[in-house]
Amino acid sequence: MTIRFGRYLRAALAGSLLFGGALTAVMIGGAIPASAASVVQTITGVGDAPYFSISSDGTHVWVANGNDTVTELDASTGAVVQTIDGVNGPDGVSSDGTDVWVANSAYDTVTEIDASTGAIVRTIAVGAEPVGVSSDGTDVWVANSFGNSVTELDASTGDFVQTIAVGDQPFGVSSDGTHVWVANEGVNSEGDNTVTEIDASTGAVVQTITVGEAPSGVSSDGTHVWVTNGYSTVTELNASTGAVVQNIAVGAGAYGVSSDGTDAWVTNYEDNTVSEIDASTGTVVQTITVGGSPIGISSDGTHVWVENEGDNTVSEIAIAGTPGFTITTSSLPACTTGVAYGPVALQEAGAGTSTSPYTTTLKWKKVTLPKGMTLSSAGVLSGTPSSKLVGGSSSITVQVTETVTTLNGRRKVKTTTTVQATIPLTIIQPPPAVTSVHKTSGPSAGGTTVSIKGTSLQGASVVTFGSVDATSFTVNSAGTAITALTPAEAAGPVDVRVTDPGGTSPTSSADVFTFTP
Repeated sequence: MTIRFGRYLRAALAGSLLFGGALTAVMIGGAIPASAASVVQTITGVGDAPYFSISSDGTHVWVANGNDTVTELDASTGAVVQTIDGVNGPDGVSSDGTDVWVANSAYDTVTEIDASTGAIVRTIAVGAEPVGVSSDGTDVWVANSFGNSVTELDASTGDFVQTIAVGDQPFGVSSDGTHVWVANEGVNSEGDNTVTEIDASTGAVVQTITVGEAPSGVSSDGTHVWVTNGYSTVTELNASTGAVVQNIAVGAGAYGVSSDGTDAWVTNYEDNTVSEIDASTGTVVQTITVGGSPIGISSDGTHVWVENEGDNTVSEIAIAGTPGFTITTSSLPACTTGVAYGPVALQEAGAGTSTSPYTTTLKWKKVTLPKGMTLSSAGVLSGTPSSKLVGGSSSITVQVTETVTTLNGRRKVKTTTTVQATIPLTIIQPPPAVTSVHKTSGPSAGGTTVSIKGTSLQGASVVTFGSVDATSFTVNSAGTAITALTPAEAAGPVDVRVTDPGGTSPTSSADVFTFTP
């Protein structure tokens, strides 16, 4: 099955393929294993219809917007730095860390932007309807969709070098510095379904490789080449030979792709997800829910940035083992039922920096806490755990929301991120005590219903009459009374004892029950 997204939708992946993605908004997630990548924030404040392309160079994230702008984000915080005007119909974007290159499909040009300042350096004429762009720092490669060609520019000067004929209607392009890979979607015909390999040193076409149906996205990490095909697969090529290694099933509407050498990241437009593929095996590691209709994607090796066309946002994914805004408290002092606790201050790390004179704010709130405990908005845990709590392993679940305020020109932009964590907590229950027994005697054959009163009886696991367990028993919700059925036992007085998470009740004159002949 072939999906025809249309020119603007298909172009979303074109410039995001070498480096990869961006985002802003509110993220709430449960506890994520340390080994898993996860969304750390959703970023608002980018331009309208940010569905063309996205590129991160590790310091900045550049988002091409459908309203003829490019948004710069701070890669360390996700905050909006500025919005740049002066581009026209931007489809592709690629940053090499020195310059940002934007393919303007509506005007058959490429705009060069200074990555350190965001200032426009020049605009360069290229082929017909450029959509994909990839810079390797030496050369800039532009896929001209209606020209069936690739334009090579000198990255240091912006000068035109040459035009190279490729397959039908090229969209995605990715250079690893040695080879240039071009996805030829071929919607002008029944389908080209190929990838063109170009020698980056000469511009000569090395070979044309048949891949899946309607290939759009392509990303090379120098060892592997990853190609998204029209519906729900990714083709892996060997970067040294161009041979097809395997085809990998991903989500519906596979579109953008970005490889950082460790993983390949794929946007699934119809599923609102990103697939993470292990680059060494081609195995899909996990599927991550992001914003609406994700298209462009870019990985800088630390974070993955995803353009969500459906809700005008960028999702930031923290790669496993990389830092992000998170709750760092992983354990708590034990609490004792009926005894005042704390105060204990919970800790977080990785909060973003606001633009002066604004400051970043943090607000904590509880999701679940043991009864009697409280959490202040400043993240201080305190209170008196209820005496009805059962001792043992428990936990608290909390959230903290950061609000980062930055300036986009004169406009104030607030970015909020919410993270959640479940933290283990041990509840200590005082030892049980039996304070009275009613009835105080019954036949040795057993079967007498006895009311046992006391303290800290909740969670009782055993009730004994002498050395013999009660036939059955129930505990009230307050942990102050037990109703037990006596077992058969030899005649004579015995102690009635209760065992629960707090221990076993001591003997006393108040716990005596007498079995009669």
